Amino acid sequence: MRVAVGLLRDAAGRVLISRRASHVHLSGLWEFPGGKCAPGESARGALERELREELGVEVTAATRILTIPHDYPERRVELAVFRVDAWSGQPRPREAQPLHWAEPAELAGLPFPEANRAIVNAARLPAFYLISPDPDSAAAVEPEAHRVARRLARGDIRLLQIRAPALGQPAFLDYARRLIDAAARHRVEVLLNAPDAWRAALPPAGCHLPERQLRALATRPHSEGWVAASVHDLDGLERAMALPVDFVVAGPVERTQTHPGARPIGLPGLASLCERASCPVFALGGLGCGDLRRMRAVGAQGIAGIRGLLD
Repeated sequence: MRVAVGLLRDAAGRVLISRRASHVHLSGLWEFPGGKCAPGESARGALERELREELGVEVTAATRILTIPHDYPERRVELAVFRVDAWSGQPRPREAQPLHWAEPAELAGLPFPEANRAIVNAARLPAFYLISPDPDSAAAVEPEAHRVARRLARGDIRLLQIRAPALGQPAFLDYARRLIDAAARHRVEVLLNAPDAWRAALPPAGCHLPERQLRALATRPHSEGWVAASVHDLDGLERAMALPVDFVVAGPVERTQTHPGARPIGLPGLASLCERASCPVFALGGLGCGDLRRMRAVGAQGIAGIRGLLD
């Protein structure tokens, strides 16, 4: 069964959800607006029809961001998920379904169908994923940590990956603790990209897997927060989705100073990965805040980066 789903946000950033009726499959759970595709109907056509019938709105701009296959005991579904960027009309419950504009942080505590987990993640995740710069020595830890803290204070970064491959364990732990403290002051979620033993010495946080570590894992690692992974091709994406992770970082999209020898996948390569992704995808490599609209137009969640976001 094919289903089209819409992710709608209001001007305040709240997400529209509705509660399933008591007489239908998965009754009483919350879900995102949408419905079944008719035979021969495109997913985009079904989205427009369902939102018109359910909410009385006309979709004017939407981008497909996820394709989620899921097996329930009684049926198999494939969700085509669209970020609905613009519509006309005021959403109202035309089928008497309870509607609720939810804060993104609220979604994690609400009951949703299992197939909706990745949509909840997409609704909760921000548009920018800052990656910490790599100090070249212990002496550079303090100024680099101060640089990141100044950037977090601007308030538009809500997700931070802490990595520093050039540092040994003592210097890394010092750097990570400084950044974790700064992130806590500015309500920024943290993921650690470091060996397990190093992460165990730090306060609970999410986990970011480099692709070499992703390929060595058979099960999802334990984490107190998000689990993410870096991928560079379809094989890496499929491994990440099978684990599963909550989101991936894909690239490099353009040439980058951090990995000058890496071959860029380009915008078409990113679009191809987004088309096949069942989890949110951040674009990485040679990108800055000004590239957000271009990346989102091909289905990306947002942009990840060091210099492009930090400076």
